[in-house]
Amino acid sequence: MFARVTTFEGPPEQVDAAMAIFREEVIPWLKDATGFRGWIVLVDRKRERTVGLTFWATEEAMTDEDTSGAVLRDDLAASVGIEMTSLDFFEVVAVEALSLDEIA
Repeated sequence: MFARVTTFEGPPEQVDAAMAIFREEVIPWLKDATGFRGWIVLVDRKRERTVGLTFWATEEAMTDEDTSGAVLRDDLAASVGIEMTSLDFFEVVAVEALSLDEIA
């Protein structure tokens, strides 16, 4: 499995707006994307920083700009006024799933 890690900067209000659009419009599209396996979003409201992780079955699926939603990501960030500050690619070598109930 592979993970694309994208960092954004912007006010929490814009991040909240982006998340609403992401859930409504991007996630349904991603679920149909070849190789998509899941996602996590981390928000540091005080530092106005957000980290998005998307998980992919193959490196090719993760890095393909057309089929991995990269254009949607860029358009969404621009539409709500947040800036993508970094984009990194990783191989996932260990995973243990948690439920949100365990985190809270």
